[in-house]
Amino acid sequence: MRARLFTAACALIVLIAPARARAQLSDDVIQILRLESTPIGALPPIALPMPASRNHDYWGGRLQAGRRVGRGAADLGTVAAGIDFQYRGGSIIGITGGYQKKDCELAGPDCGSHALFGLRSRINLMTGGPTIGALFGDKNATSTLGGEMGFGYAPNILPDMNACTIDLGMPLSVSMLQRVRVVSYITPGYAWDFSCGSGGPPAHGSWLTGFGLGIQQFGNRSTDIFIGVQKIFRGDTGYQFGVAVTYVRLP
Repeated sequence: MRARLFTAACALIVLIAPARARAQLSDDVIQILRLESTPIGALPPIALPMPASRNHDYWGGRLQAGRRVGRGAADLGTVAAGIDFQYRGGSIIGITGGYQKKDCELAGPDCGSHALFGLRSRINLMTGGPTIGALFGDKNATSTLGGEMGFGYAPNILPDMNACTIDLGMPLSVSMLQRVRVVSYITPGYAWDFSCGSGGPPAHGSWLTGFGLGIQQFGNRSTDIFIGVQKIFRGDTGYQFGVAVTYVRLP
């Protein structure tokens, strides 16, 4: 009888311990995790697209990989793919889907991978000449200022907890050189995280900024490669590093 009681008590502890650990997580930790678990916080930033012919629509594809480091032992690795549609060589709307390794220190025995999904619209607000590039002696430089809005969703980032985000940004890209374009970019923005269809702390807003370098028209006119870094200005978020490869189907 004592052995049976001891076994039952151990099983009960195993079931209760993760719930207690999650209950002890602060609202701030959960809110940050929600932001890091959707595409806005999990994937590297990408430069605005190069202005294209207004006579055509363009389809493109993306492969992205990111990893958040510098927040203890909980490095979050993510891989994703996306499809983009560029209307008349200008504004873009795209969808993203991928997987991220869960934060094992917070998820405990439920650690594994969770899916993530995103929808993003980007608008070219203004395209200028070599104002910035002229400082470096490049008369072929192009500066592009845009606006963007995104929505992200990630189910089961913790047991019985989903994550959603909405973000707004104003990216700036500067492309230089002629045949192979080298682009530098910065993507300042603001994001709100909240639980959608599940329990959790209230919504919260956070400032974030990404920046990076890329090579446009790498090998051919359709392929671009980007290396980006992102920082969320809140708590122990570390830095997010990643690489992205995009392909545009030209007419």
